Amino acid sequence: MKIFFLSILVSVFALTASAQDFIVKNNDDVIRGTIKGTDYFSVYISANDEADVILLAKDVKNFFWNGSSYISKGFANKKNFEYRFVKVIETGAINLYSFGGGTLMPVKKEKNVRFRPSIGIGTGTGGLGGTGMGGGISIGGGRNTGPEPPIGALAVRYFIEKPGTGPLQEIPIKAITEDTRKAEVRSILLQKLGDKPALKEKIEANSSLNSKDVAELVREYNEGKK
Repeated sequence: MKIFFLSILVSVFALTASAQDFIVKNNDDVIRGTIKGTDYFSVYISANDEADVILLAKDVKNFFWNGSSYISKGFANKKNFEYRFVKVIETGAINLYSFGGGTLMPVKKEKNVRFRPSIGIGTGTGGLGGTGMGGGISIGGGRNTGPEPPIGALAVRYFIEKPGTGPLQEIPIKAITEDTRKAEVRSILLQKLGDKPALKEKIEANSSLNSKDVAELVREYNEGKK
């Protein structure tokens, strides 16, 4: 896992100087240009600012857009295994990702069909290795005719991952105003970060635990603060 993220950082360092946006495909080919948007199922780029190209998440390792890195992760969808992009918020001993949101640029389409994926959260207990998920989350709503340009923003959802301790897990930050959701977010953070007493104390004392708070707590954990 550390080697995987190191390769992403090396790619970002080496390529950002020569192009604002770029995509790294599974075969390590690099496409430079201007990324016009993503629906988190595909990414839409004007390659070399000339030819428009749409790539599915299953064909891409990662891409860099608007100063942020996105990686392709494998999700269980019923009996299938599908790939979706997630935005990298924090990486290290604990990884924090988001799915959805962002500024998307719609383009003219031949068919007046709008695609909206459905995301279901289960209670699977399988393990997670590499980009794969051992259970717990499914994202449905398949494409019938291949990739289409992005058409709008999905609601932002947050996921936390502590490699070697179980599957990727959603943190229900969006509904943090509900007391039951606050308790759920606190419980998840204590499971992942509670082995550091100072962070455990911060989590227990925080009554809001919004997305900024969660990102800061994960950052502190990864920096090794006691």
